[in-house]
Order: sequence, then C-alpha cells, then structure tokens
Amino acid sequence: MEKDELIQKYIHGRLNETEKGKFDALLKNDPEFVKAVAEFKNVQAAISSHEKDELKSQLQQLEAIQENTTITVKPSRNYKRLAIAIGLILFFGLIGNYFIQLGNSNETLYATYFEPYPNALAPVKRSNDVSSTLTDALYAYEIEDYTLAIEKFEEVSDINEIQKTEISFYKAMSFLNLGNEEEAISILRSIKHDTTRFSPQIYWYGALIHIKLNENEKALKALKYMDNQNMSFKSKEREILKEKIGK
Repeated sequence: MEKDELIQKYIHGRLNETEKGKFDALLKNDPEFVKAVAEFKNVQAAISSHEKDELKSQLQQLEAIQENTTITVKPSRNYKRLAIAIGLILFFGLIGNYFIQLGNSNETLYATYFEPYPNALAPVKRSNDVSSTLTDALYAYEIEDYTLAIEKFEEVSDINEIQKTEISFYKAMSFLNLGNEEEAISILRSIKHDTTRFSPQIYWYGALIHIKLNENEKALKALKYMDNQNMSFKSKEREILKEKIGK
C-alpha cells in the first residue's frame, strides 16, 4: 500500500488494524513519513477554515471599489492588506487544486470508496464446546485477522457448491483487505456470478480493484454492467465513480 494512501485513510479514520500497524511503524521509523503526515494535517486544517471565503469576499469588495473609483496606488496599509489577501488566496487556490487532483486520483478514489464487506454468511457464536472451521474463519475475518481467515477458509470442507462460492468471495475479501489486489481479483473472476447472492458485490469490488490498478476502462465496464442488471448495491457511489473515472 502506498504511503499517501495510508495517510489519506488515516485522515479519514479508515485504517484497519493491519494498516494501523503499518502506519504506526512508519511513524516510528520513517522521518519523511512523519513530515508528510504533519503536512497533510496542516493543509487539511487550513482548508477547513473559513479564511479562504472571507479573503475572497474582501478581495471582491476591493475589486468593486477599484472598478468604480480612480485611485493612485501607493504603498499603504490597505495596499499591504490587499497584497497579503491576494497571496493567501493564491496559496489556498493552489492547495485546493492540489486536493481536488488528489481526490480524483485512483489511489484516493479506492481508499475513499473501499470498505471491508461485513460477515453475511453466518453469525459467529464461539464457545469452548462448539466450534467449526468455518466459524473460526469468520471469527478471524470479523476481528480483521485476514491471514488466519484465509488459512481457515481453505480448510473448510464438506460444503455444497453455493457455500463454496460464498467462501471464495470472503477469501477474496480477505486478500483484498491485506492489499493483495491481484489474488483477490483472480478469485473473484473464478466465481460464477450467476450462482451467488454476492454477484453485485463481486462487480463492485472488482471495479474498485481495477481503479486502484489504473484500469479505468475495465472499472467502467463493471460499473455499467451493474447498471444494466439493475443492481441497487452502491448505486449512488457508482454514479460518482463513473463521473470521476469516465473523464
């Protein structure tokens, strides 16, 4: 996972336990990363303030006065304030453009719209007396121990084809949460979409993977297929993503 993506997810409070571990390790061992985090925080705080709008309003008022009045410009307190205002507006404008571009980058789009899919297979009820490999796998998935979850999913046996397909989906989700997009999409492609209730989710997460891998045309194809099949899953998010990556 790229460092910028980790920072973005940290700022938006989207780090899972694995990513938080990586983030904390970088904070301890990578001075450049510490500096980057501080810069992101400072810029975000600046943009969230009201100074930009206030300065724009002041500048518009000054421009209106200048348009209707003939003045002789000379060094003065008002002139200095105007110069400072212009400089700050230019600064905020550049920063704003930077974040607009950053917000439209594939890495940021993925980080913004990706979230782990919850356990919808079966409720996890663990006890000292009753347990099963599938229960252990789902428990590991719920506590975000995705490496263990993959191991347990692979050990599950004595299941029918539908259960096998659904377990494959969660195995793919586990790989995706570990940042292994290639393995995740390989498993998703192997699933027969017409035989599982997770077909909308398969196309949605497949599209997100394509976005992260800078394969926007493939992502658009998956999102449009969901539209054509009248899938309601993530319908609002799909419209936003299609607009952002279809340009």
